[in-house]
Amino acid sequence: MKEWQKELYIYRLSPAPPKKDDLQEYIDLYLAEKDETYLSWFLHYYEPTLNTTVMGVVQRYSMFGHFLDIKEACVLGILRALEEYPKDCDTPFITYKTRIMWEEIHNYIRTMRTGFTVQSDDEYRNLRNIMRLFTAYNSKGDPDTLKKISDEVGLSEKTVKEILQSGFHNMQFVDFYRNYADEDSEESREDVTCDYTFEPCCEMIQKEQTEAVFGALNELSYREREVIRSHIGFCPDCHSMKSPKFRSHTFQEIAYKNELSSAEAAENIYHKGLAKMKEKLQKKGIFHP
Repeated sequence: MKEWQKELYIYRLSPAPPKKDDLQEYIDLYLAEKDETYLSWFLHYYEPTLNTTVMGVVQRYSMFGHFLDIKEACVLGILRALEEYPKDCDTPFITYKTRIMWEEIHNYIRTMRTGFTVQSDDEYRNLRNIMRLFTAYNSKGDPDTLKKISDEVGLSEKTVKEILQSGFHNMQFVDFYRNYADEDSEESREDVTCDYTFEPCCEMIQKEQTEAVFGALNELSYREREVIRSHIGFCPDCHSMKSPKFRSHTFQEIAYKNELSSAEAAENIYHKGLAKMKEKLQKKGIFHP
């Protein structure tokens, strides 16, 4: 077996463990008994999917030679997610752990290389903030985009320009050739000239927007949060909208459940809560009217 092939099977067990119909069963057993055996069984069967995810990251970010490190970052994310996974959560663990796992992936990339190496959390926040502001201002065709960003972040226009150039370089930094293993485990090479399937800038902006939205939601009163959550229909723990348990409710249903005087009262709380969130997001520069 070649060295790179060994990295594909670091969690493979021999003999193979008992196979469950659903990987969630391993997670439930692990959480119930705190026995790492079940976690190792989960990783044994989840590893092929993990390999596909990691290879996608390697190709998109042109980080050849970092396969195993990124894979370990994924597993670190899985372990973090296990610690935070709510009891009786209706969202499958496979879905729940995705956001946390990607946080670990991006953290590894941030501290290593993507064409532009960011040395600290502060520098990374500057990069994210400047790229987000550029997207907001430039989408309106604002000719003073650079100056406005400079004024807002407190950096010189020259520094802002350098950071922007670095950010855009990351979006284009893709190796001309891709190495990968096909279904028969034979090495292949694919000639590419550009990768339009994934842009770190977009991922970065989307992640920041999501965090800001739910951060603003959490700053509301309990009743405002409950009315908004119930009307939109998402899990209060993991924010998933896939579970039928957390369907969208009418204002009449929400009023009855929360002992409000009328559907109009529930609707007023809903709109006032959204207005507060909008104001908070505007202050952070996430929402532009």
